[in-house]
Amino acid sequence: MSGFFSVGAVMSEEGSGEAVEKTVEEKPLVREGDLVLVDYTVRVKETGELVETTLEDVAKSEGAGQGGPFEPRLVIPGKGFLLKAIEDELIGMEPGQEKRFEIPPEKAFGPRDPNKVKVIPLRRLRDVEGPITVGSRITVDGREGIVRSIGSGRVTIDFNPYLAGKTLQCEVKVVKILTEERERIKALLHNRIPDVEAEKFKIRVRKPEVRIELPNEAYLLPAIQVAKRALAKDLMEYVDGVEKVVFVETYTKESG
Repeated sequence: MSGFFSVGAVMSEEGSGEAVEKTVEEKPLVREGDLVLVDYTVRVKETGELVETTLEDVAKSEGAGQGGPFEPRLVIPGKGFLLKAIEDELIGMEPGQEKRFEIPPEKAFGPRDPNKVKVIPLRRLRDVEGPITVGSRITVDGREGIVRSIGSGRVTIDFNPYLAGKTLQCEVKVVKILTEERERIKALLHNRIPDVEAEKFKIRVRKPEVRIELPNEAYLLPAIQVAKRALAKDLMEYVDGVEKVVFVETYTKESG
Protein backbone atom coordinates (compact mmCIF):
# COMPACT_ATOMS: atom_id res chain seq x y z
CA MET A 1 0.00 0.00 0.00
CA SER A 2 2.97 2.31 0.43
CA GLY A 3 3.55 4.99 -2.15
CA PHE A 4 6.70 5.44 -4.16
CA PHE A 5 8.18 8.48 -5.76
CA SER A 6 9.95 7.39 -8.92
CA VAL A 7 12.96 9.52 -9.75
CA GLY A 8 13.58 7.47 -12.88
CA ALA A 9 16.71 7.14 -14.95
CA VAL A 10 19.16 9.84 -15.99
CA MET A 11 21.61 9.78 -18.89
CA SER A 12 25.19 10.94 -18.69
CA GLU A 13 28.15 10.84 -20.96
CA GLU A 14 31.32 9.08 -19.81
CA GLY A 15 34.58 8.25 -21.48
CA SER A 16 34.28 8.45 -25.26
CA GLY A 17 30.85 10.01 -25.13
CA GLU A 18 28.92 6.77 -24.82
CA ALA A 19 25.58 7.30 -23.10
CA VAL A 20 25.39 5.45 -19.77
CA GLU A 21 22.10 4.99 -17.98
CA LYS A 22 22.09 5.64 -14.24
CA THR A 23 19.04 4.54 -12.33
CA VAL A 24 18.16 6.40 -9.18
CA GLU A 25 16.56 4.14 -6.60
CA GLU A 26 12.95 4.86 -5.86
CA LYS A 27 12.21 6.36 -2.46
CA PRO A 28 9.23 5.15 -0.44
CA LEU A 29 7.00 8.03 0.59
CA VAL A 30 4.11 7.99 3.06
CA ARG A 31 0.68 7.95 1.47
CA GLU A 32 -2.78 8.07 2.99
CA GLY A 33 -3.71 4.60 4.23
CA ASP A 34 -0.11 3.40 4.73
CA LEU A 35 0.87 1.69 7.97
CA VAL A 36 3.67 3.83 9.39
CA LEU A 37 5.74 3.72 12.57
CA VAL A 38 6.26 7.25 13.87
CA ASP A 39 8.17 8.91 16.71
CA TYR A 40 6.75 12.23 17.82
CA THR A 41 6.84 14.87 20.52
CA VAL A 42 4.08 17.43 21.09
CA ARG A 43 4.43 20.54 23.27
CA VAL A 44 2.29 23.57 24.08
CA LYS A 45 3.86 26.51 22.25
CA GLU A 46 2.87 29.12 24.81
CA THR A 47 4.42 27.33 27.80
CA GLY A 48 6.71 24.63 26.39
CA GLU A 49 4.73 22.04 28.39
CA LEU A 50 5.26 18.50 27.15
CA VAL A 51 1.92 17.03 26.06
CA GLU A 52 3.00 13.64 24.74
CA THR A 53 6.10 11.90 23.41
CA THR A 54 7.14 8.46 22.21
CA LEU A 55 10.76 9.14 23.23
CA GLU A 56 11.86 8.04 26.71
CA ASP A 57 14.87 10.37 26.84
CA VAL A 58 12.64 13.38 26.13
CA ALA A 59 10.17 12.38 28.85
CA LYS A 60 12.96 11.86 31.39
CA SER A 61 14.80 15.06 30.56
CA GLU A 62 11.61 17.11 30.99
CA GLY A 63 10.43 15.33 34.12
CA ALA A 64 7.19 14.22 32.53
CA GLY A 65 4.92 11.92 34.44
CA GLN A 66 4.02 9.98 31.31
CA GLY A 67 4.70 6.30 31.89
CA GLY A 68 5.13 5.11 28.33
CA PRO A 69 5.43 2.75 26.62
CA PHE A 70 8.15 4.66 24.82
CA GLU A 71 8.33 3.27 21.31
CA PRO A 72 7.39 4.29 17.76
CA ARG A 73 3.63 4.46 17.37
CA LEU A 74 1.58 2.93 14.59
CA VAL A 75 -0.18 5.57 12.51
CA ILE A 76 -2.38 5.15 9.45
CA PRO A 77 -2.71 8.60 7.86
CA GLY A 78 -6.32 9.47 7.18
CA LYS A 79 -7.69 7.07 9.82
CA GLY A 80 -7.53 9.25 12.92
CA PHE A 81 -4.79 7.48 14.85
CA LEU A 82 -3.38 10.95 15.66
CA LEU A 83 -4.68 14.49 15.19
CA LYS A 84 -5.63 15.00 11.54
CA ALA A 85 -3.20 17.93 11.31
CA ILE A 86 -0.32 15.64 12.31
CA GLU A 87 -1.37 12.85 9.96
CA ASP A 88 -1.61 15.35 7.10
CA GLU A 89 2.00 16.41 7.70
CA LEU A 90 3.18 12.80 7.39
CA ILE A 91 1.98 12.53 3.80
CA GLY A 92 4.95 12.68 1.43
CA MET A 93 7.60 12.05 4.10
CA GLU A 94 10.16 9.27 3.69
CA PRO A 95 11.62 6.86 6.29
CA GLY A 96 14.17 8.61 8.48
CA GLN A 97 12.86 12.07 7.66
CA GLU A 98 12.10 14.47 10.51
CA LYS A 99 9.81 17.49 10.47
CA ARG A 100 8.85 20.30 12.83
CA PHE A 101 5.63 22.27 12.55
CA GLU A 102 2.95 24.09 14.52
CA ILE A 103 -0.75 23.35 14.79
CA PRO A 104 -3.06 26.30 15.52
CA PRO A 105 -5.97 25.80 17.97
CA GLU A 106 -8.58 25.55 15.21
CA LYS A 107 -6.78 22.47 13.81
CA ALA A 108 -5.99 21.02 17.23
CA PHE A 109 -8.50 21.10 20.11
CA GLY A 110 -10.41 24.19 19.06
CA PRO A 111 -10.66 27.66 20.62
CA ARG A 112 -11.62 28.15 24.25
CA ASP A 113 -15.33 28.67 24.79
CA PRO A 114 -16.10 31.11 27.66
CA ASN A 115 -19.53 29.53 27.99
CA LYS A 116 -17.90 26.32 29.21
CA VAL A 117 -16.52 28.04 32.31
CA LYS A 118 -19.07 27.52 35.09
CA VAL A 119 -19.40 28.76 38.66
CA ILE A 120 -20.81 26.00 40.89
CA PRO A 121 -21.71 26.10 44.60
CA LEU A 122 -19.18 24.15 46.63
CA ARG A 123 -21.98 22.18 48.33
CA ARG A 124 -22.84 20.57 44.97
CA LEU A 125 -19.39 18.99 44.87
CA ARG A 126 -19.63 16.95 48.08
CA ASP A 127 -19.63 13.65 46.19
CA VAL A 128 -16.69 14.51 43.93
CA GLU A 129 -13.75 12.15 44.41
CA GLY A 130 -10.35 13.57 45.28
CA PRO A 131 -9.33 16.96 46.65
CA ILE A 132 -10.87 20.11 45.22
CA THR A 133 -7.97 22.51 44.80
CA VAL A 134 -7.03 25.08 42.17
CA GLY A 135 -5.66 23.23 39.14
CA SER A 136 -7.15 19.85 40.00
CA ARG A 137 -9.24 17.94 37.48
CA ILE A 138 -12.65 16.84 38.67
CA THR A 139 -15.70 15.23 37.08
CA VAL A 140 -19.08 16.87 37.55
CA ASP A 141 -22.24 15.41 35.98
CA GLY A 142 -20.11 13.26 33.69
CA ARG A 143 -17.98 16.17 32.43
CA GLU A 144 -14.32 16.63 33.30
CA GLY A 145 -13.14 20.12 34.15
CA ILE A 146 -10.28 22.00 35.75
CA VAL A 147 -10.76 23.99 38.94
CA ARG A 148 -9.74 27.59 38.22
CA SER A 149 -10.66 29.29 41.49
CA ILE A 150 -12.32 28.68 44.86
CA GLY A 151 -13.90 31.33 47.04
CA SER A 152 -17.02 32.44 48.91
CA GLY A 153 -18.46 28.93 48.81
CA ARG A 154 -18.23 28.77 45.02
CA VAL A 155 -15.93 26.97 42.61
CA THR A 156 -15.07 28.11 39.08
CA ILE A 157 -14.63 25.12 36.80
CA ASP A 158 -13.37 25.24 33.23
CA PHE A 159 -15.00 22.48 31.16
CA ASN A 160 -13.06 23.32 28.00
CA PRO A 161 -10.70 20.58 26.77
CA TYR A 162 -7.37 21.02 28.54
CA LEU A 163 -5.59 21.98 25.29
CA ALA A 164 -8.37 24.18 23.90
CA GLY A 165 -7.07 27.50 22.63
CA LYS A 166 -3.45 26.35 22.61
CA THR A 167 -1.02 26.17 19.69
CA LEU A 168 0.90 22.90 19.53
CA GLN A 169 4.53 22.49 18.51
CA CYS A 170 5.18 19.11 16.94
CA GLU A 171 8.27 17.13 16.03
CA VAL A 172 7.74 13.94 14.03
CA LYS A 173 10.00 11.31 12.50
CA VAL A 174 8.95 8.57 10.12
CA VAL A 175 10.70 5.48 11.47
CA LYS A 176 9.39 2.94 8.96
CA ILE A 177 6.71 2.33 6.36
CA LEU A 178 5.39 -1.18 6.95
CA THR A 179 5.10 -3.12 3.71
CA GLU A 180 5.65 -6.77 4.68
CA GLU A 181 2.47 -8.64 5.53
CA ARG A 182 3.64 -10.23 8.79
CA GLU A 183 5.06 -7.01 10.21
CA ARG A 184 1.81 -5.24 9.38
CA ILE A 185 -0.14 -7.93 11.25
CA LYS A 186 2.16 -7.71 14.27
CA ALA A 187 1.96 -3.91 14.32
CA LEU A 188 -1.85 -3.98 14.25
CA LEU A 189 -1.86 -6.63 16.97
CA HIS A 190 0.51 -4.64 19.19
CA ASN A 191 -1.55 -1.50 18.67
CA ARG A 192 -4.70 -3.19 20.01
CA ILE A 193 -3.07 -5.40 22.68
CA PRO A 194 0.04 -3.46 23.78
CA ASP A 195 0.38 -5.04 27.23
CA VAL A 196 1.69 -8.34 25.84
CA GLU A 197 4.69 -8.66 23.50
CA ALA A 198 3.58 -9.36 19.94
CA GLU A 199 6.18 -12.16 19.69
CA LYS A 200 4.24 -14.16 22.28
CA PHE A 201 1.26 -14.54 19.95
CA LYS A 202 1.34 -17.40 17.46
CA ILE A 203 0.16 -16.16 14.06
CA ARG A 204 -0.79 -18.33 11.10
CA VAL A 205 -1.82 -16.80 7.81
CA ARG A 206 -3.71 -18.91 5.31
CA LYS A 207 -5.76 -16.56 3.19
CA PRO A 208 -8.52 -15.68 3.58
CA GLU A 209 -7.99 -16.63 7.26
CA VAL A 210 -5.65 -15.33 9.95
CA ARG A 211 -5.42 -17.48 13.08
CA ILE A 212 -3.99 -15.96 16.27
CA GLU A 213 -3.23 -18.04 19.35
CA LEU A 214 -3.22 -15.93 22.50
CA PRO A 215 -0.64 -16.46 25.26
CA ASN A 216 -1.92 -17.09 28.79
CA GLU A 217 -1.10 -13.56 29.99
CA ALA A 218 -3.55 -12.09 27.48
CA TYR A 219 -6.59 -14.04 28.66
CA LEU A 220 -7.59 -11.75 31.53
CA LEU A 221 -6.50 -8.38 30.21
CA PRO A 222 -9.09 -5.62 30.75
CA ALA A 223 -11.41 -5.27 27.75
CA ILE A 224 -9.63 -8.07 25.88
CA GLN A 225 -12.83 -9.01 24.04
CA VAL A 226 -13.23 -5.45 22.77
CA ALA A 227 -9.56 -5.43 21.70
CA LYS A 228 -9.96 -8.72 19.82
CA ARG A 229 -13.01 -7.46 17.95
CA ALA A 230 -11.21 -4.23 17.00
CA LEU A 231 -8.10 -6.16 15.91
CA ALA A 232 -10.16 -8.48 13.71
CA LYS A 233 -11.70 -5.44 12.01
CA ASP A 234 -8.24 -3.89 11.52
CA LEU A 235 -6.78 -7.04 9.98
CA MET A 236 -9.65 -7.39 7.51
CA GLU A 237 -9.35 -3.72 6.55
CA TYR A 238 -5.59 -3.25 6.33
CA VAL A 239 -4.22 -6.67 5.28
CA ASP A 240 -5.08 -7.64 1.72
CA GLY A 241 -7.05 -10.85 1.28
CA VAL A 242 -8.02 -11.34 4.94
CA GLU A 243 -11.71 -12.11 5.36
CA LYS A 244 -11.74 -14.15 8.56
CA VAL A 245 -9.88 -13.85 11.90
CA VAL A 246 -9.83 -16.70 14.42
CA PHE A 247 -8.59 -16.28 17.99
CA VAL A 248 -7.48 -19.41 19.84
CA GLU A 249 -7.29 -19.76 23.63
CA THR A 250 -6.01 -23.07 24.97
CA TYR A 251 -6.60 -24.24 28.54
CA THR A 252 -4.87 -27.35 29.88
CA LYS A 253 -5.32 -29.30 33.08
CA GLU A 254 -2.62 -28.53 35.62
CA SER A 255 -0.70 -31.55 36.86
CA GLY A 256 -0.53 -32.28 40.60
